[in-house]
Amino acid sequence: MPNFEEIFRKLNKNEKKIVKDSLHNISDKIWEYFLEEQYEIYIKISESKKNKTSLELFLVPQQLEPEVNKIKNLTTIDFTGIPLGFIKNKRLFLSLETAELLFNLHKIDPRIILILNENGEKSVLYGNPIKKSMILEISSEVQANRIVFLINKNQEFLGLGLLKANYEKYRKLKNNDNIALNLVDKGSYLRRDQ
Repeated sequence: MPNFEEIFRKLNKNEKKIVKDSLHNISDKIWEYFLEEQYEIYIKISESKKNKTSLELFLVPQQLEPEVNKIKNLTTIDFTGIPLGFIKNKRLFLSLETAELLFNLHKIDPRIILILNENGEKSVLYGNPIKKSMILEISSEVQANRIVFLINKNQEFLGLGLLKANYEKYRKLKNNDNIALNLVDKGSYLRRDQ
């Protein structure tokens, strides 16, 4: 029997600040949207297989919260609402599901969207990095080391990446140079061990 007790609860003040600050780095519209729609954020703290603490976050709509509150032992909850992501090193890592929701609701700053060609789309869905030649559109205001939303030419969300260069450096790269690392993408579900 493990000594670690799982916890499922609403965010505390410090956790809420981490989430709010991380979301503001993506777009200043997101936190306000969560407040307007009266979402509540819950955290599941558990021990992972490698004896590390896992901090998973869930976005719970107002209409689902009474059902969550009916459950006597909240630690029995594995999943509820929309997976928001997880906290690591005092930073929120957004889930694929929430990233797509925010993109579809137009809550994302257009400056952090990369529009990719067909080769870029394939590269993302195979879990590979994005090369300069795969970019159809990039904002002249992009900054290095920022999370970017990866979409195809049909405006379909593909995943999240980490931009490796600002616009000035991007312009100087060769077509075969990597511009962004693939963090999470829709193809990951197909690549998982069955």
